[in-house]
Amino acid sequence: MQHLKYDQLEVLVAPTDKELGEAAAEDLAGVVKAALAKKPEIAIIMALGAAQDAFYTALRARTDIEWSRITILHVDTYMGVAEARPESGASRMRKHLLDHVKPKAFFPMQGDHTPVEEELARYTKLYNELDPVLCVVGIGNSGHLAFNDPPADFDTRDIIRVVFLDETTRDQVKRAGIFKTLEEVPRYGLSLTMHALLRPSRVLALVHDADKAGVIKELLEGPVTFMCPASLLQKQPHAKLYLNRPAAALLDKLD
Repeated sequence: MQHLKYDQLEVLVAPTDKELGEAAAEDLAGVVKAALAKKPEIAIIMALGAAQDAFYTALRARTDIEWSRITILHVDTYMGVAEARPESGASRMRKHLLDHVKPKAFFPMQGDHTPVEEELARYTKLYNELDPVLCVVGIGNSGHLAFNDPPADFDTRDIIRVVFLDETTRDQVKRAGIFKTLEEVPRYGLSLTMHALLRPSRVLALVHDADKAGVIKELLEGPVTFMCPASLLQKQPHAKLYLNRPAAALLDKLD
């Protein structure tokens, strides 16, 4: 594995998806063990994306994580999509991880709740009460974290917002096969803000898609800008970015 540094951000480039997933799972396990040594229960934030497949496989294989003492929050959801629908992040999160590891609790966002202001208030209260110690995120083709598409708000101290999904993100969702057609992909979502995603004491970001090599180069080698939201990771000494070689292929520092 190759270890790189961009400003304050640690970057690890793994030879394979399996090694990427195992390294990130080892990091999560260490953070969780340290936190549970100080408190009887903790909360963490988990994303669900293609890059998490190898990571979730590695997590499911571990026997040293006390999931019964861990509550899970989610990073985003599609507005108007009920939790029970297979397209929802909650359904997919349960299928790929939570039904296997059995956490203490899982609190997904309710994308179909009306009025939406009540859901924003509920999730803000949950987040602040649980005070998560770790956040796992992916990075989108638009450079987004969660659904914070450009231009992202770096200054807000809100925890969760209604956000507009730009066409790059909607196309990415469609190509992932989550919805059958582009027309079915919602135009709005609920998302933790940049502040909420980066507030925990440890942040792990994972990317393995070759088609994201351009945005990875932009966010690491370009300036910090709200037009590439994930570029803010450069200024996060408590964050670590895990890449496989296809995702890192355009980096100047890559061996």
